[in-house]
Amino acid sequence: MQTIHIPDLPWEEQHSPTRKFHSFCRNVSLALGGLRNTGTWGGGHPFDLQIRRIPPGAAICPFHSHFAQWELFVVQAGNGTVRASGETHAITTGEVFVHPPGEPHQLINTGSIDLEVFIIADNPDLDAFHYPDSHKWGLRPPGKYFRMAEVCYFDGEEAPVTGAPPYVPSGSPPSPEIAPFARRRLHPDRLAWEEWHSPKGKFRGASKELSIALGAKRNTPAGLGGHPFDLELGKLGPGQCGCPFHRHAAQWEMFVILGGTGTVRTTDAATPVHAGDAFIHPPTTAHQFTNTGDTDLLFYLVADNPPVDYWYYPDSNKWGLRAPRKFFRIDDVDYWDGEE
Repeated sequence: MQTIHIPDLPWEEQHSPTRKFHSFCRNVSLALGGLRNTGTWGGGHPFDLQIRRIPPGAAICPFHSHFAQWELFVVQAGNGTVRASGETHAITTGEVFVHPPGEPHQLINTGSIDLEVFIIADNPDLDAFHYPDSHKWGLRPPGKYFRMAEVCYFDGEEAPVTGAPPYVPSGSPPSPEIAPFARRRLHPDRLAWEEWHSPKGKFRGASKELSIALGAKRNTPAGLGGHPFDLELGKLGPGQCGCPFHRHAAQWEMFVILGGTGTVRTTDAATPVHAGDAFIHPPTTAHQFTNTGDTDLLFYLVADNPPVDYWYYPDSNKWGLRAPRKFFRIDDVDYWDGEE
């Protein structure tokens, strides 16, 4: 299992010519083997995690909206202002907020110290952008920015016909309604810890399901009411283990340790981890997480939301299905058994 220590990653400076847009970036997912703007379809990860540090008075980037990409922000330190559609909102340390596709947004450091944020984004196959302040558009591939000079669909394809009726394109489904920004922001301190434990208490822990609190449906892909990734704040007390040793068939899970120490068990190793560490479990890699310290172990868990997933538990030789929620052991049979 590859583990990185986030404070050891270099800060990569990014700025516009006049530094109106200025930030420093730690690319956590890239350090763990992800590829920039590339999902699993191209050998990357389904989501991307980076840390941005914005100097006072600067913005990360121009006011913009995405056609496909979701972005979730966690304010680690400092204060700032979020522009969201036609509104502005003050944000402060600890707050979490999400921008779905179609919402113009911008984060500006309006405080007196550096503003530091975690940014989690999915990696859609394609994406395009709109910049309302400058009336520009952009396409990820091929990396072009432009202003539109609108033309007829058939312009340049055939000679124009005088008096021809205007071309009416086929209809598109309406864009989903975007909830007000005030319903897509929260401070985790306002959420209660949800505790769980197995019948005999061998497995236990607590969590705050941040994405669910921001309006996502549990275990549901984007387009069906969910988000393309899920963020959870987790807590394990001293000696606690959160779940049995297991692997996913489809789901990816990334952990960022916020405080405490623990041990991650994988198929061939037991790896110690502590505050500042980050690691990722791709599908089919069995794993288990235990607090081996004497204080609470706090962590962020980021997972994608595949439409279908199932699990295997090597210690007990069980399998599990998400829907219908069933756990079972396999009795091998021939493919045609019971069919003829």
